[in-house]
Amino acid sequence: MLITHWGFSGPAVLVASSRGARNLAALNYQFEIEVNWLQEQNTALLFDELQEVIKLYPQKTIYKQKGFKLPQRLWQFLIEKAGIPKDKRWNELGKKKTRQLVELLTHDSYSISGKTTFKEEFVTCGGVDLKSINLKTLQSKTAKGLYFAGEVLDIDAVTGGYNFQAAWSTGFIAGKLGA
Repeated sequence: MLITHWGFSGPAVLVASSRGARNLAALNYQFEIEVNWLQEQNTALLFDELQEVIKLYPQKTIYKQKGFKLPQRLWQFLIEKAGIPKDKRWNELGKKKTRQLVELLTHDSYSISGKTTFKEEFVTCGGVDLKSINLKTLQSKTAKGLYFAGEVLDIDAVTGGYNFQAAWSTGFIAGKLGA
C-alpha cells in the first residue's frame, strides 16, 4: 500500500478496489476502511512484544524509538494519532495506553470520501455482459456484425497489465474474426 499526500494508493488499493468496484460505486465512494499496519491479528502477542520494547528501551521516547518495523514517518504519525506526546518515554506508557496503541496499530480506521483528487481511476468495472456475446468471436448474440472488445466488456482483472492484455487479445479476436 502506498500512502500519498492525497490518500491511499498502490497495488493493494488497486486490487481491493477492483474486487469491490461495484460495491464502492453503490456507496458513492463514501466508506470506512480498517488498516492493520502490523499484519498480525493476535493483539496479545503484539502487547507482549511492546512489553519487551519497554524493557529494552525504557528511557527512549516512543516517538523516536519504534516498537515495530514500520517506516519512521508512519510510526510517528500513528503515535500522534494515538494521542501519545512526542516526549513520552516507553517506561511511562502504561498498560492501558499500550493496549490502545496495539488496538490502533491493528484496527486503524479511515474515512474514504470519493475517488482520487484527479477523479481518475485505474480500475474499471461493468460493461457488456459476456453472456450476450459469442466468446469465440466476440460477436453480439442479438446484433449480427457487432463485435465487442476491451474494457467495453464486463471483464475485470487485477492490476499488473492484465486489463491491457485482455483489451489487446479481445481486440485482435474481434478484428480478425469480424473482418
